[in-house]
Order: sequence, then structure tokens, then C-alpha cells
Amino acid sequence: MVGPLWFVGFDSLMELVAFAIALAIAYQAFKGYTMTRQRTLFYVQFSFALLSAGLLIDSLAGFLGILARALRATMALTRVGYTLYFFAQLLAYGVLIYAYVYQAKSVSTTSASLALIPVFGLAALQEPSVPEMKLLGLLVEYHPGSEIILLFLLACIAILTGLNYSATKDRNAFLVFLGFLLLAFSHLLFILTPLNALMFVIGHLLQLLGFISLLTMLLRVTTAK
Repeated sequence: MVGPLWFVGFDSLMELVAFAIALAIAYQAFKGYTMTRQRTLFYVQFSFALLSAGLLIDSLAGFLGILARALRATMALTRVGYTLYFFAQLLAYGVLIYAYVYQAKSVSTTSASLALIPVFGLAALQEPSVPEMKLLGLLVEYHPGSEIILLFLLACIAILTGLNYSATKDRNAFLVFLGFLLLAFSHLLFILTPLNALMFVIGHLLQLLGFISLLTMLLRVTTAK
């Protein structure tokens, strides 16, 4: 995906900041796991380590594409970077869903959250088929299928974290819910990018805000300790 020409480079910079945040979360979760040996913390540190790796790869691919100064090289680097980032997200969010379901204490809460997941899956499957589109003058073909998959996974996580917040009313739980909700909306806007180029820009802003919300939660927890 490629947004407006004036935004080229800024998206990679935002991803670099998000990489640092995801890496910090992975590190803190790893420290918690080494002290407590809680399996949930292992899943969290593994998923955020994957996210940080994917963000770094996509960000560096974007910067290298700018330095290449050749359309073919830029397109190739963008596609490789995004493909690796997509698979990193796919695995990371899948692991997070498993972690939240694993740690659920109440069978009824887990059942309620899982009952809502097929609704999002059905909505994704019922999306009208979108033809291949050429985006914003750079002739990069846009396939929204990968973003629909990521939106589905993030919607599941947002539901699970929302249920957790509704049960605990904890401010940190709210920040986690808000972070994943913003990430879900960012991928929704990426899907809508062919309708308006600014959707791509706003999507990256929401993605960064989502990671900042998760960082705020992390800082609150570490400061409290």
C-alpha cells in the first residue's frame, strides 16, 4: 500500500516509533515472564517481539525504497517489507487471541467473547469483492484481503480486552482496550484507502496512537512498581 506522495517516509518514521514501543512492551513482558513463569506473559512477549520485528522490517524497507530512487526497486522493497510485516502481525495477533482466551478465568466470559468472534468473521466474508486497484499514481496494486484478515483479528482482541475492562474497570485495562481498538480502526482505514488517500495517513496516525496507548499502560505499570 502506498499513500499520498507527500506522506512517503513519514509512514516509515511512524512505524519506527511503533517498533520501539512494541520492543519495550516485549522486553517488559519478558522480564515479567522470567520472574513469574506465567505462560500468558510468554505469549505477550513473543507476540510483541514479532510485531516489533515486522514493524522494523517494513520501516527499513520503506526507507530503503526512498533511497533506491527507482520505481521498480521501491515497489519491490515495499512489497517485501509489507509481506513480512503482514505475516508477523498475523502470527502475533493470533498468539494474543490465544493468550487472552487461555487466561480467561470465567467460562461464561470466554464463551461470550468467542460467540462474538464469528460475527466479525462473517462480516469479513460477506464483504463485496474488491477489484485490484492502482493506487495514487505509484501504480502499486492494492489487495485489501490481508488488511481484512488483520482487522478481523484485531476486532477479536478488542472484544476480549473490552470484556476484560468491563469486568475489572481498571484504567490500565482500558488503555489496553483503547490501544487495540485504535489498531483495529487503523486497519479499517487502510482498507478504505482507495476511496480517499487521507485514509492511509489517518490510519497510520491511529496505529501510532494505539501503540502509544499501550506504552502509556506500560509506563503506568512500571511506575507503580
